[in-house]
Amino acid sequence: MSALFLVTAVGEDKPGTLNRLADITHSQQGKWLSSRVVNLDGQFACIFKVQVPQKNSQTLQDALLNVDGVQLDIHDCKPAHLSQSESLHLVIDAEDRPGLINDITRLLVGHGVNVNKLECHRVSVPEAGGNVFTAELDLMVPDSENTASIIAEIESLQAQMVVNQAH
Repeated sequence: MSALFLVTAVGEDKPGTLNRLADITHSQQGKWLSSRVVNLDGQFACIFKVQVPQKNSQTLQDALLNVDGVQLDIHDCKPAHLSQSESLHLVIDAEDRPGLINDITRLLVGHGVNVNKLECHRVSVPEAGGNVFTAELDLMVPDSENTASIIAEIESLQAQMVVNQAH
């Protein structure tokens, strides 16, 4: 029997850190089923799903928690909640302003939309006199919701906001 859990790790981005986590996992006959790694300003953040023989689960978790220089949390995996929903990929471009992500995510929650991925950037554009906000979102929209209406509502959050549906 296997144990499944999610690991989140954050720390200074140094060569070999991810390999240490992978090596510890492998030493207990575990494997990473899926993972995401992001590097920002010299820091890394990683989330990975581990499958390991049940008898090695606690030993592996203890070893991971003792890795120096990494803040690590472990979360039990729960069965996925399966509902009728449609995948939606959006690209948003707008003039930057405080609270923009808050407004977008509040609107999505109001429609029961789950955010699978949100990647955003703010870029200085001197010719425009400020910053430009750009975001890519992977969403799961309940079948009961109208995708076109959600896109229109996001666009109405401010003038000059452009929302494109990627395929």
